[in-house]
Amino acid sequence: MKKPELNITPFVDIMLVLLAILMVSVTMSTYQEKSVNLPEGSKTTPAVKKASINIVITKDLKVFVNKQEFSLNDFLENFNLKYGNFNKNALVYIAADKNIRYEYFMKVYAAVVKTGFTQIGLLTK
Repeated sequence: MKKPELNITPFVDIMLVLLAILMVSVTMSTYQEKSVNLPEGSKTTPAVKKASINIVITKDLKVFVNKQEFSLNDFLENFNLKYGNFNKNALVYIAADKNIRYEYFMKVYAAVVKTGFTQIGLLTK
């Protein structure tokens, strides 16, 4: 009399297929875009625009702050004096020519941070 053999290969195949289906369905439900019904905004109250400071560094190391021109050394010395009392929650945007040395950009960035501004954006193309 032969001993009965237990063949678990079909069982393992089925379990692997179920595991793959489970992994795909969980991923799809997690990353599926949710629809949100947003409330209407007030049409009588205009939005308040935050003040912003725009800094542009040109390839010849001229620094423009809201269209006012500085040399790099003048900027580093005078930014804190001119904008030290400005609202520290203001948005500061820095745009630099791609051909300037990184250290010059970092000097301008450090001067802005040292003055106390925390919302600093770097502009790119």
